[in-house]
Amino acid sequence: MRIVSLLSGLALAASLGACDRSSPVTNTAVALPANAVGDAPAAGRAAPTGFAAAEAVARASMPLPTDGMAWRWDAEEGAAEYGAGPEAPAFEIACKGGKLLFHRIDAAPAGGKGTMSFTGNGRVASVPAIAIGNTATLSSSWLATQVPSDTTQAVARVFTGPDAVEIALSGTTKLVAAPSPLPLRAFALCPK
Repeated sequence: MRIVSLLSGLALAASLGACDRSSPVTNTAVALPANAVGDAPAAGRAAPTGFAAAEAVARASMPLPTDGMAWRWDAEEGAAEYGAGPEAPAFEIACKGGKLLFHRIDAAPAGGKGTMSFTGNGRVASVPAIAIGNTATLSSSWLATQVPSDTTQAVARVFTGPDAVEIALSGTTKLVAAPSPLPLRAFALCPK
């Protein structure tokens, strides 16, 4: 019995030794890349760590608002307009007939359908949009019409905060709107 136990122990030790075929690990194998962001301890790290640092990096990477454009409130239309001036809006949010209208003034193909997306302040939301107007005269644009709902509240949350909001739609020029409380006035006119 002792001989069998001894032989079993030697066989086990030999098989464990055969499994240990690890290579040495270099010191650089565990180094984080210089642009790493996260919740790792900050000791000895060249990159920002922790939630606050990650948020700062995200804000710094957000595109700057489109040059020469600003928000204005059109009291007659009950609309928040973003653009180079009253005669040249690029985007507007309005409440008409109990519905929220998201209007992206940029050329749209005849019969076009797409998704208007909003990204900013750590949030993303989108609404379906259709092409309206006359493509032959280049007066076409994109329109999304929504009854106040969870979807429109999600869009409102994108505009709530200190950061710019990117408004994107396939085939249009990307628009980055400066932060402002004016879009929220349009949402307030159409309560859920």
